[in-house]
Amino acid sequence: MDIIKPIYLIGYRCTGKSTTGKLLAKLMDCPFLDTDMIIEEKFETTIKKMISLRGWEYFRQKEKEVLFHTGQPSNYVVATGGGIVLDPENRSFIQTHGICAWLYAERTTIVNRLLADVKNRKSRPRFSEDSLSKETQKMLDHRTPLYQKLGQIQINTSCHSPKEAALIIKRRISHVR
Repeated sequence: MDIIKPIYLIGYRCTGKSTTGKLLAKLMDCPFLDTDMIIEEKFETTIKKMISLRGWEYFRQKEKEVLFHTGQPSNYVVATGGGIVLDPENRSFIQTHGICAWLYAERTTIVNRLLADVKNRKSRPRFSEDSLSKETQKMLDHRTPLYQKLGQIQINTSCHSPKEAALIIKRRISHVR
């Protein structure tokens, strides 16, 4: 399938962006990029350590720089960090340069996935001292309207596997060019 824009996957933590993105890239026969992984490789640290040493503002600036390098007309599938939508320039960039799919899940599904994902706990910072469930709900309350507005394709990963989500995105891409 010929696409001339990157496909950006947005959504909260543990909604399946990276797993679905890898499967979608394979289906689309194109490269897969993960903005969080690029940051961690480029700076040879975890995001959690980067934020503890340099702060959220520094991390968000590096995240923006990585995102803006994905905008050349090219066949990429790009999994973004969950907070990338907080910056209006990032939202505008994604809207202008790509096709956007929002992967979402119910809070309980996200919390269960977060608790099961040891790598995520070690590399991703917490946002508050609240319980994981309460913190997740607060973040979803704040971010969901941003995800909804940006996501041209929207898939509930509480009821669709990563493979199903990848197939749905591939099928729907022709309708959102």
